[in-house]
Amino acid sequence: MVELLTSGGVFMWPMTIIGLLMMALSAKVLMDTFSGSGENILLKKRNAVVLQLGVFLYFVGILSQALGLMQTFQVIQQIGDISPALLIGGLRVSMISPAYGLILFIISLILWSIARYKLT
Repeated sequence: MVELLTSGGVFMWPMTIIGLLMMALSAKVLMDTFSGSGENILLKKRNAVVLQLGVFLYFVGILSQALGLMQTFQVIQQIGDISPALLIGGLRVSMISPAYGLILFIISLILWSIARYKLT
C-alpha cells in the first residue's frame, strides 16, 4: 500500500489526508444523524461537504495523471526511441492516482447516500 502511495506521485499523500478528513467528517455526520443530535440543516451542509470532497479528490487524481503524462511525454520527446515495456510501465503508474481518487469518491458517495437517506 505504501508503495502505491509513493509511486503514485506527489498528490497521493495530500489525497490520503483529505480522504481521511472526509471520512472523519462523514463519521461525525452519521453519528449525529443516527443519534438524532444536531441541527438537520447543519448536518445536510456537512454531508454535502463529504460529497464535494470526494469529487475534489477524484479530479485531483485526474490532474495528477495529466501532469504525470505531460512529464512522461516530455522525457520521451527528449530521449526519442523508447521501449514499449517502459512506456507501458509509465502509463500504469499514471493510472494510480486517478484510480485512488475514484475509490475515495465512491466511498464518499456511499457515505453521503447513507446519511442523505437518513436525513430525509
